[in-house]
Amino acid sequence: MTDIISIRRAELSDLKLLSALAITTFYEAYYTQDDSGDLGEYVVEAFSLARLESELTDPKSTFFIAEIDKKAIGYAKLRKDSPAECLRDQNVIELQRIYVLAQAKGNGTGRKLIAKCLEEAGSEGFEAIWLGVWSQNILAQQFYEKLGFERIGELKFEYGAKLETNFVMKMGIL
Repeated sequence: MTDIISIRRAELSDLKLLSALAITTFYEAYYTQDDSGDLGEYVVEAFSLARLESELTDPKSTFFIAEIDKKAIGYAKLRKDSPAECLRDQNVIELQRIYVLAQAKGNGTGRKLIAKCLEEAGSEGFEAIWLGVWSQNILAQQFYEKLGFERIGELKFEYGAKLETNFVMKMGIL
């Protein structure tokens, strides 16, 4: 018997859950590559209750939470009006975040979250969805490529005291 994954839109009442999930999944994703102090500082700031409350109440942002038996295992965030430079003047929406708990990876949660994001983007009239993926995150790049995303550019981002590179990947909405 397989567990049934459900995806639902996050509400303001999910604020603490979303913060805990965001901190945990981000730390799990990058703890082997990053200095623990830098990583700890980043997640506490980036996923604070105040910051996430601002994002959850922003009409340009939409969050989805993936659950099994009403237990949160992952989340995704769509962001309108934030195209990368290589996507200017295109009708696109950003898949700004998608993270799944390490113990829940491999069960289709990521695919279901992306499918829900594509459904939402299509219903809002967007023609494509894009994301930035760290140039060193080969497994994520391979995952996105399997789903049909294509690498179309790069963008730089500050992470702590470093300037890093994200690959910009895009997929049309059918």
